[in-house]
Amino acid sequence: MNRTEFIKILKEHNVVFHKNGSRHDIYIHTVSGKKVAIPRHREMKNKFLKMILDEIQRKNDF
Repeated sequence: MNRTEFIKILKEHNVVFHKNGSRHDIYIHTVSGKKVAIPRHREMKNKFLKMILDEIQRKNDF
């Protein structure tokens, strides 16, 4: 999946752009407040998208 499709799916799950990092863009989940780093690759694997969505929707960090 390309980066624009990837970001579109994140936005549908309440994940918005926060700031630019040196090699990644930082996005934040508006509901939980969790931050995730998204690399600037043109193509990303669907498995990576699932991993990020699972991370932001996890209830506890303990």
